[in-house]
Amino acid sequence: MTFTASLAEPTTSSYLLKITNKGKKACRVLGHPIVTFGGLDGQATERGKAPGIEDAIRLDPGKSAYAGLMGGAADGTGKTVDSIAMTMNTESDLAQTPLKAATPGLYVSSTKNSVTPWVDNAEDALSL
Repeated sequence: MTFTASLAEPTTSSYLLKITNKGKKACRVLGHPIVTFGGLDGQATERGKAPGIEDAIRLDPGKSAYAGLMGGAADGTGKTVDSIAMTMNTESDLAQTPLKAATPGLYVSSTKNSVTPWVDNAEDALSL
């Protein structure tokens, strides 16, 4: 898997998250990614309802899934970070190595940062 975060809306510090299957076998993604912010404690809250397991997104080799990370306006209650880490939201007890992505200037508010569930297109990821 590769993981990237691209600035989608500078005024709200919102990012488009993208994972791509770089393996040789298909895999599935479901629910919300777990996003943490640089060296700060805590994670983004879930935004929007996640689809059921029957609606898991199949990622064939080379295919991608998307989620939207909604930031907040710099209101003086948070901090700016230059990177995020992501793991998959799963009930498995298998250890995961967080995938990291650069997010220069991402403002992390104590109450306003949220992430949408994985979807199969970028437009929907940013509009949920």
